[in-house]
Amino acid sequence: MEFSEVVRSRRSIRKFRSDPIPKEKLEKLLENAQWAVSAMNSQDWYFVVLQGEKKDGLLKIFTEAFEGMRPMLEQAFAGKAKFVEGVKQFFATCGGAPVIVLAYAGTRPTGESDAASTASAVQVLLLSAYEAGLGGVWTDGILAREKEINAYVGVEGKKLVCAVPIGVPGEAPRTPPRREGRVKWVGFD
Repeated sequence: MEFSEVVRSRRSIRKFRSDPIPKEKLEKLLENAQWAVSAMNSQDWYFVVLQGEKKDGLLKIFTEAFEGMRPMLEQAFAGKAKFVEGVKQFFATCGGAPVIVLAYAGTRPTGESDAASTASAVQVLLLSAYEAGLGGVWTDGILAREKEINAYVGVEGKKLVCAVPIGVPGEAPRTPPRREGRVKWVGFD
């Protein structure tokens, strides 16, 4: 598969089949992710990969995160109760994904969290998953429960950037059109 095909045809997957994912396949995806660009080549990302009962326990925390978001969602999507319930269901199940990857950022020499480098690694993770016949989605609505999540997985001193449910796609989302006017050319004739 050509790289441009991977980039243009990858979609965010929110419904998964229950097929288990071999650890070796996940190791390859995470190895690829660690070849992403990073600020000052710090490579200061950190990943926690969960499945089984530990993943199920994490989903309970995600469900609590949704309840904190519910008022905002109900206001932002007034009259779209079905959508809000869909978000609730996704938080409770992560679409049935057999694996959830938590992506963490380390700290720059300035003391700030380096979420941008971790975001680059997550993009590579998502593209690698697609190339391997898997799907995933960037999920950050769970960040309201970062302290509980960190305590649950035993992570200290790192900033949670997102969760990435991964699995065999159970859906084929439509391709949304690209928005125009997103590039400004300067100095070109």
